[in-house]
Amino acid sequence: MTLNPLSNPKGVKLLCELCQKPAFVQCTKCRVTYYCGGEHQKMDWLGIHEKICQSLIPLRQTAPFLPSEDERKARERNLLMQKNQMIELTRTTGQKLLFEGKHEQAVPAAMQSLKFAIDVHGLTSIELVPSYLILGEASIGLGRLSQAEEYLSKAQWTVLKTPGCANSIKSKLYRNLGLLHAAKGEY
Repeated sequence: MTLNPLSNPKGVKLLCELCQKPAFVQCTKCRVTYYCGGEHQKMDWLGIHEKICQSLIPLRQTAPFLPSEDERKARERNLLMQKNQMIELTRTTGQKLLFEGKHEQAVPAAMQSLKFAIDVHGLTSIELVPSYLILGEASIGLGRLSQAEEYLSKAQWTVLKTPGCANSIKSKLYRNLGLLHAAKGEY
């Protein structure tokens, strides 16, 4: 469905799910996801949106007024549980697509994983690193080495700032940094 940005309520700017540019297309199924054009809509649909379309509705709609504090807390717990499930689903899907060599399709899944992880854990959490690693590896596979370097440097900075970081995360980070240097020809 095509949107006219001038018809949005004052102060509301709809942004593309993938590139964060002004959105002109809305998903006709969930009506809570927007894109700058049909190409990004198709890319997101193939990457992850098909699997999470209906699950996004309760996560992105404005919360209804709940009169009691118990109801509000229960809703917050439920939303947190749903967001954690979305992190797991999107991250697993991104890793699966990478394994299959579908780097372009892995990007939307990893972006969703990163957005939900930031929302749940904050900007400096070690929980963001697996999403950064998927984005980095997908970018290497697509030949976007400067973008891969940016994602991997964010992952490396987070790992360095986190004492007691798991060795499995460090291992995956160093593997991806090795892939990046090999792709750049820096042996």
